[in-house]
Amino acid sequence: MSRLTRTVLCSTAVLVLCLVALPLVYMGQEATTNSQRGTFGTRPPTASSTTSSQATPNILPEGTVTIYSNFGPGYSYWCCGGWIEDGLSTAGPVIAAMAFTPTQGTYLLTQIDFVMVWFGEGQNSLKLELRDDWEGQPDPAPPPMGSWKVSNLPLYEGSSGYPYAIQTIQVRQPIILQKNHRYWLVPVPSATGEFGWVGNYDDIEGKVASTNDGGTVWQTSYDFNSVFDVLGKKLF
Repeated sequence: MSRLTRTVLCSTAVLVLCLVALPLVYMGQEATTNSQRGTFGTRPPTASSTTSSQATPNILPEGTVTIYSNFGPGYSYWCCGGWIEDGLSTAGPVIAAMAFTPTQGTYLLTQIDFVMVWFGEGQNSLKLELRDDWEGQPDPAPPPMGSWKVSNLPLYEGSSGYPYAIQTIQVRQPIILQKNHRYWLVPVPSATGEFGWVGNYDDIEGKVASTNDGGTVWQTSYDFNSVFDVLGKKLF
């Protein structure tokens, strides 16, 4: 399926998210897609509150705190769009990476949660890398701070498939996240796979780095963020 023919619709279950000001896209019509920006589907309504930036899971292991989250209330997220992660490009993977910065302390990383969907093209697997910051973009020097394989992602069906399963990575190796230091989550799709990193609930923006050649050249902007959280244990 081509990126230009993604179809989305706003189902009854998520009508609360679909404001009158947002053009609806119905079954059978083309999704709003911006291939130059590497996005798919539609962008959510502008945030009406800031509560979603502090969302936490219902149950956390003792001593675990939220370092960063842009999930909405009840761990919700946007049904109908986000950023493309595409391994089909001959120049190298098309990647959109999301940044976060611990602001309340220094932490031991224990968990990462995010929502990624598969567009039905190629191998259904990717790596999620944690990379340090280098001059405002993901550090290209190998190895990454952490790398985790994710497979069997849910097939994207627009809002008719919402909610999609949240992917959870339990971090076993010791990784320290320093206060006021930027880090990047970088999805690396399989060579034949095409994926979408679903957007956050409240149109929360942040630092985004995108590449069309697998990371040789990055372009950075302050833009709509895909949904994720980062959890850990505070050290000091």
